[in-house]
Amino acid sequence: MKSRGEWGVFWPLNIIPYAYNETSAQTYFPLTQKEAIKRGFRWRDEKDAPPDVEKIVPADRLPDTIDETPDDVLGWAIECAATKRPFRIIKQELDFYRRMRLPLPRIHPEERHLRRMALRNSYTLWERECSNCKKAIQTTYQPSRPEIVYCEQCYLSAVY
Repeated sequence: MKSRGEWGVFWPLNIIPYAYNETSAQTYFPLTQKEAIKRGFRWRDEKDAPPDVEKIVPADRLPDTIDETPDDVLGWAIECAATKRPFRIIKQELDFYRRMRLPLPRIHPEERHLRRMALRNSYTLWERECSNCKKAIQTTYQPSRPEIVYCEQCYLSAVY
């Protein structure tokens, strides 16, 4: 590989097995469908095959508590309250909800993941001053945010 100049070079885009929007890259470095295709990536339209289940239950018709949830929920699909995409509950998941005394989720797992990702800081670095010594630092907290930010030296002094 080194002699052919292939060492350290990523695979050609035409042999990558997943579409761009099916990977973590879309979560951390989002692209529109048009941008992804322009860069040579494949794109998967979000069309799920109809679930092979006894019935599809709208999320608002689910039992309010886990105690009211029947075992046959494992044979149902739940229609997401936000996206209308169907999803299923597996036995291990149902066991977990029962053990933790949690109601069934009303939101599709991918939508829940996207909502969690929206809560994280961006990967943009901002120039700010250390709140203690006023040294210039880079942080993921925007200058308009109220968080106190320290340079490494002031942070280590404060915690040790």
